[in-house]
Amino acid sequence: MVQAGMAIEISPVVLESDTTVSIDGRKALKALLCHATSYTASLHAAFTPMPRAVIGRVRGTGPGVSFGAMVDAIQESFPTALHSPFEGSHSVAGGVLLPEQAQLDDRDDGFLFLRFDAHSRDLPMHTHEFSDRLIYVLKGRGFFHVTPEDSPSFDGRHIRHVPVRSRDVLLFKRGTLHTFSTGPDPLFLLSYHAPFIPLDSPRQYTLPDRIVLPAETADVAESRITCDPAWSRLA
Repeated sequence: MVQAGMAIEISPVVLESDTTVSIDGRKALKALLCHATSYTASLHAAFTPMPRAVIGRVRGTGPGVSFGAMVDAIQESFPTALHSPFEGSHSVAGGVLLPEQAQLDDRDDGFLFLRFDAHSRDLPMHTHEFSDRLIYVLKGRGFFHVTPEDSPSFDGRHIRHVPVRSRDVLLFKRGTLHTFSTGPDPLFLLSYHAPFIPLDSPRQYTLPDRIVLPAETADVAESRITCDPAWSRLA
C-alpha cells in the first residue's frame, strides 16, 4: 500500500533523557516539547519545496534510556482524560495537555493524547490549516492516510495508506490532507500542535469539499512488505 519514496535527511535532535527526566513528569514534558519544536522547525528550515509529510522512528540510543518511560512520567504527573466523540467520530477520543499545566509558560504549542478504537474508520480526510503536527505513535497499530493533493482539487484518487505502529513518528505541515484509521488493534497517539489551536475553534479542523473515508478506498491487492527507503549508517 505504500509506494517507495525518496528518503530525506533531517539532523537528529537528541531528546533529553537523564535519570531525573525519566521520573520527573514536568521535566519530561519540557524535554518532549523542545524535541517536537526542534523537528518542526527543522522541516520548515531544511527543505524547499518542503515535503508535506515524512515518517521516522523514535528510539533510545543506549542502556537505561526509554521514550516510553518519559511518556509514562508525563501521564502520571498530568493525568489527561480522553473525551469522545472527537472531531465527529465516536470511535476516537482525545485529551489536551498544554504547557501551562506544568507552569511552562510563554509557549503557544501543546499536546493532544488520542485513542482510536479498533476498527475506527469514520474520521474523514481533513486538514489543520493553521498548525503543524508531529505525532508520536505510543501503542497499537493502524494506518496514516495522506495525499499530496490540495483541498480544492482533492478527489480521493491519490491517497497513500501508510501502516504505523509503536514508536513511529509522523511530521507534517499545516494544510496537509490526512487522517488515521485502525483495523483489529486500537491506536494510541501523542500529537504535538504548533501552535496549539483550541479544539472548539473553527480554525482547528477543516474538511475538504469532497468527504472521503480513506480506509474504504484501500486496495488489498496493493498490500506488500518491504523496508523503508531511509537507512541510518551504523558502522
